[in-house]
Amino acid sequence: MSRVRAYGFAIACAALAALPSPARAALAPAQRALLQHYVGALVRADYAAAFALLSPDERRYFGSAANFASVYAADRVKIDRFTIVGSKSDKLGTVALVSERIEFFNQTRQLPGSATAKVAYGILRTESGYVIKDPYHPWRALAPGALVAERNRVRVTVRTFSFYTGRMEMVATFANLGDKAVTLLPYGRTTLRDQNGKTFAPIASRSPGLTDATLYTGLVLPGSAQYTGLMTFLTPDRFEPKSLTLTIAPALLDGGDAPFVLTFPPYSVPS
Repeated sequence: MSRVRAYGFAIACAALAALPSPARAALAPAQRALLQHYVGALVRADYAAAFALLSPDERRYFGSAANFASVYAADRVKIDRFTIVGSKSDKLGTVALVSERIEFFNQTRQLPGSATAKVAYGILRTESGYVIKDPYHPWRALAPGALVAERNRVRVTVRTFSFYTGRMEMVATFANLGDKAVTLLPYGRTTLRDQNGKTFAPIASRSPGLTDATLYTGLVLPGSAQYTGLMTFLTPDRFEPKSLTLTIAPALLDGGDAPFVLTFPPYSVPS
């Protein structure tokens, strides 16, 4: 889910539009060759080769080729084919627009999906030649598998964790397995703790990229219904926990006496 959003038309077009005055121009041969090598490496799932073509700042951001590869692995993103469709340059560099046919795992439906999307890539000139800037990704992403909390026939399953600078995004599915409606207010007392007991709170903002409005205002699930959404937690800039413990609260069954808490087992974060 999180990676697929980064493949949106709006982001790509906004990146092109944000460059100031120069008109669109064809890529120089060296720029085109670099971009073809980079996206071609992504098509082959050769993430080490793609990582080596990134700018020094981008390589520092991801930290390692393994972290870079995890961004694609978490949502099973695979680029099947691509076409370079446009570019725009100014004194800071060039933004190239690439049409990509992608496959991914739809976290909402829990089924494979596919789409054609336009993606913006930066091409920067350095003393040693051209390099790629590939923004909007987390620096690491994880799919924890069967990380589940269940109580009173309400089940929450964590689908992915995505680590950005200063925040961590969690995609989760909230499911009502019973017949009675349940109300979840996860922005009430939800906490995320690391192995040292340090607590991190969800970010409540007006930005849809940080705060899921449905979860923020309160999610009412009828019987046998479910909802997949995101919660983003404020963390240190380079958050590398050894384990995470998540508690989601409060939840209240229709006609229930008191709200209840959903507590996940500790998740050991792969090193």
